[in-house]
Parts: sequence; C-alpha cells; structure tokens
Amino acid sequence: MVSYISRLAAAPGLHFGKISFKNLLNYSPNLMVWGATSFAGILVFVEGWPLFQQTLFQKIPVFGSHWIKEIPPEDKSN
Repeated sequence: MVSYISRLAAAPGLHFGKISFKNLLNYSPNLMVWGATSFAGILVFVEGWPLFQQTLFQKIPVFGSHWIKEIPPEDKSN
C-alpha cells in the first residue's frame, strides 16, 4: 500500500508580508547606512537650536566647548 502525505512536512519560515528573516539580514547593511545618515542629517538640522545645544551637543567630550557661548563681562547688558 502507498502512503500519501496530505501537507508539507516543513513549516514556513518567519516572515512579515514579503520580508523574511533572510531578506532582513541581506538588507541590514543598507538599512544601517540609511539609518546612520538620517540620524546625522537630523543632528545637522538641530545643531543651531539652543535646547539641543545645551542638552546634547555641549556634553560631547572633546567638541562640546564649541557650543558653549561665553560672553565677556563688558559686552553683557544689565
């Protein structure tokens, strides 16, 4: 007698729509480059904002003094 298999023995791989784990691994270097450049672009855009200067940029160890504005006492108005 011949035995038939009514369904596949292997389960399908993990996927979300057309994106599978293998595709995600293949695209990961490209996604990291796009993410890093987007982050760098955002930092360039907000570099002139005082809130970001005080909370983020002034705390960079070597280059933080670039964003600290020291006004001489004779130039300050009371």
